[in-house]
Amino acid sequence: MRFPRSFIGSGIIFSRIGFALLEEAFISFTPSIESLNIVGATILVATDDFVGVHIAANSLAKDLQEITEVESEVKNVTTNSTLLANTRVKSLKSAIIVGSVNSSLIRHLSTNDVIDVSEIQGWEMFKTSVISNPMRGVEKALVIVGSDKRGTIFGIHTLAEQCGQSPYHWFADIPAQRHSAIFAESRRTIHGPPTVKYRGLFINDEEPALTTWWSARHNSTHYPLNTEFYAHVFDLLLRLKANYLWPAMWKSWTPPPGNIFFTDDPGNMQLADDHGIVISTSHHEPMQRATNEWNETETGPWDWTKNKENVTKFMDEGIRRMGANESYITLGMRGPGDSALEGSNAIEILKEVFEVERGIFKKYFGEKKVNQVWTIYKEVATYYAAGLNPPDEVTIIMPDDNHGQVQRLPTGNESEREGGVGVYFHFEYFGSPKSYKWSNSNNLPKVLKELTHAFLRNANRIWVINVGDIKPMELPFNFAMDIAWNASRFSFEMIPTYLQLYAEREFGPEHAEEIAGLLLEFSHLIGMRRFEMVHSGTYSILNYHEAETVLARWTSLADQTKALYTIMSEELKSAYYQLMFYPIVSGATYYSIAIGIGRNHQSVMERRNSANTIAQQVLVDFDYDYDLIEGFDSLLNGKWKHIMSQAKIDAVTEQPRNWANPSRDMAANLSFVQLRQNMQFSQGNMGIYAEGSTSPINQGRWAESIDASMPTEGYGAVLPVMDPYGPAVRTVDLFMRGDFRVPISWKLDAIPVDWLSIAPISGTLSQDQYDQRLNVTIDWDRVPKGTNETIEVGITSEPSPYPYFDLIRIPVRNHRVTEGFNGFPETAGLISIEAPHFQHSSPPSLSSNSTTVNGTVAFAPIYYLGTRSESGSLALRPYLSSRSSLSSSTAAYVSYSIYVFTPQPALNATIYLNAFLDTDPQLLSQFSLTLDDAPATFTRVLGDPKNAGDVPPEWMGEITNQVWTKKVSLGIVKNGQHRLVWRTNSPEVYLEKIVLDFGGVRESYLGPPETTLVGQSEIHTVRRS
Repeated sequence: MRFPRSFIGSGIIFSRIGFALLEEAFISFTPSIESLNIVGATILVATDDFVGVHIAANSLAKDLQEITEVESEVKNVTTNSTLLANTRVKSLKSAIIVGSVNSSLIRHLSTNDVIDVSEIQGWEMFKTSVISNPMRGVEKALVIVGSDKRGTIFGIHTLAEQCGQSPYHWFADIPAQRHSAIFAESRRTIHGPPTVKYRGLFINDEEPALTTWWSARHNSTHYPLNTEFYAHVFDLLLRLKANYLWPAMWKSWTPPPGNIFFTDDPGNMQLADDHGIVISTSHHEPMQRATNEWNETETGPWDWTKNKENVTKFMDEGIRRMGANESYITLGMRGPGDSALEGSNAIEILKEVFEVERGIFKKYFGEKKVNQVWTIYKEVATYYAAGLNPPDEVTIIMPDDNHGQVQRLPTGNESEREGGVGVYFHFEYFGSPKSYKWSNSNNLPKVLKELTHAFLRNANRIWVINVGDIKPMELPFNFAMDIAWNASRFSFEMIPTYLQLYAEREFGPEHAEEIAGLLLEFSHLIGMRRFEMVHSGTYSILNYHEAETVLARWTSLADQTKALYTIMSEELKSAYYQLMFYPIVSGATYYSIAIGIGRNHQSVMERRNSANTIAQQVLVDFDYDYDLIEGFDSLLNGKWKHIMSQAKIDAVTEQPRNWANPSRDMAANLSFVQLRQNMQFSQGNMGIYAEGSTSPINQGRWAESIDASMPTEGYGAVLPVMDPYGPAVRTVDLFMRGDFRVPISWKLDAIPVDWLSIAPISGTLSQDQYDQRLNVTIDWDRVPKGTNETIEVGITSEPSPYPYFDLIRIPVRNHRVTEGFNGFPETAGLISIEAPHFQHSSPPSLSSNSTTVNGTVAFAPIYYLGTRSESGSLALRPYLSSRSSLSSSTAAYVSYSIYVFTPQPALNATIYLNAFLDTDPQLLSQFSLTLDDAPATFTRVLGDPKNAGDVPPEWMGEITNQVWTKKVSLGIVKNGQHRLVWRTNSPEVYLEKIVLDFGGVRESYLGPPETTLVGQSEIHTVRRS
């Protein structure tokens, strides 16, 4: 085994890739043989080409002028003769010719053998080439030819992006990167067809942020999402090579009824068609009608069994109004307000609904094929599982569980249906068990995992991503659309490279590597748990320094982000604030508030004076959180005012609709101690906290066993066991718990052994420093072999009628593994192993994107995908081969060598699996974890849902954790070396961590950090930054 290459700072791994992320470059900023300088080039487009091509060509002219500060003229032409009808017109030295294959201009070039269009006969393809004398009056031209309308548009926008214009030039205010010379390279490039035929976004849950922002932008309490708004949305989609939209549709009572794409501005539909955007509607809005168009007062209940005639008329009007605009029509019917269908037999009702809907199609379209889609969302998935199946030409969209786990993927011949299969995926959600609408909380490796599975299983007809308000989902949506365009380019290993390319496109090359590192760390931290699910008790304050470590990582990330902001050019600061500063710094602030409340609670129970300081800091952070929002509001003279207005800080209390986002931020449950009051005399004003100990809490209430002149009994400061394989440093906190006006001096007694060190050995607690940390270390080379004792170090503090005396107890165990052992020794009563750090793999391990190695199925480290692991996870590869060969999958294994010092009558293990759902009813996920030579014993990961097609019973209680945890009993284990063996039957089971409990595992959210791996110089690991 060897270290994989670190991608941050390693340069670009794909040859000739430009700013268009992972797209083959045809633009350079230095000349090469036969290249063409296109600065100031005239853009030629056929008069008879699509409206969308003309829109894109004019956008290109503006983009190039922003980039080069030289005007590029757009000329509409039809044939070579019309270009130079006036013979006095000077010949063009350089031109950019753009067009679709059926435009008169491209047909002219093709007929005259100037270009070969046979290479781009597929869906949404384009090619580029530099051609000398392509037509009369043009000496040299960059020619961009699209196979169809959108193929041409994508080619035009790709040129703009490679030249220096970001797709987020409007939605994130990315300034164009300036270049005085831009060269089109002479070689031919071919792009497309896309991996996913229709791909785009769903604007959803847009109140209070997006609608409030848009209305305020127009000085109104409510302003419709009109063509002005959607022109920006369509521009963004096309620049990201997307083509599909579920428009905004959230209900509103101020004023009612809410957003209606089709009537808020009658020009919306035509504008979409002109641009080339395919309009559909969400999973509960059939037949091109918005939910908010239904007026129950006028037309009765939205109920098929009670009001079929009016519902049918409503549907009919949607299809009539749609006309010839390119659309994808949602079929079926759900209940009112995103609820289940009303009626005693939903399946039979839906069969009838399908028939009526298809009758409407025949009325307006005859036998012409119509794009139709049915989304098996929530309860509808149970109807599909029960046998309800729409006609073959209907696309079936299989959704995730609203929290990022795809719930079902094609099996058998499902992917061969004429209409194909798609995926509906959430980047935000309003619903149980907890809403997450505020900020980007989408872990990129997790997104890649789920969407790659969909790609490999041929769920590739439609991908629609619920992005909420669009902002602040810029990065994950860009990522998803790039996967949808060309999924074969992606692997887990290249995520850092992708982020570096993204950073370079948005902010230039100077700080791209550093920004990529920050984004990678941000992605990892948000992958542990979504923001709104984090509360004061999520991360352990007591154990493993968990809360402290997580907060320190967030703080470091925020500090680095702030430092970059100070040196960012003024031109880039607004964009940097939107894409980097606000998401990261506000995320760190959110964590500081949540963990601060937890620390306050812990400290006040220990009667620490610092509890008040922590509470005050929480209020400072709470205020700073709103400063950050106002900072966003002030950008660019208020362009984005209110876009980050979603409240998110809530109290963890039982209340109706606790799953919903709060309507206003609140900081709750802060507690204080009386600073002028002394602790009860028998306990003294100085407390001692040994890491992981509850003794200070126990001392928070008087205990009669405590004598001020003697060591505490039963409430003492006892550290976890220290041994050669545990943490190098253990910590003890001394803290003030009395009258803040009276300083406390303390000092340690002489340490009784020369191999133990504690620093510092004396000090003073005062209102300037309520707490002081001691670091305990051991020089293991000097510890006598076989030492197994508790070292007691006395500590005295004063003033008082007489010095208070207590003990710090340090259990020391100097046990050693046998010589030559490679693996994980038991330490402090546990072993914690990150999945990629195995000692043996059979067959030999593969890479995460392996396709086939002589038919071999084996485990592969999956880098960067881990919520409980810093090194990634482990899964079977190749994905499709392991699905098709159950015997090969279950025969493959990895093993971990462990060394036991504490024999167990029944050793218990906890495994952490990256959250997923069983996407194949015929391949339910199983795992086996055994010891030594015990035979494999496979156990289901997830239980059976109440109804087929629904989520499993574990879902409601565990999904917010981002992992499944499973307990395994490994039976009797003796001292010495053993072998832990891992197997699974499915490539969708991603193992993150295994924890063995020898009596020392303590409660925590992330589980114990990985323990020491000895005797192995090379392991499967990655560097995050």
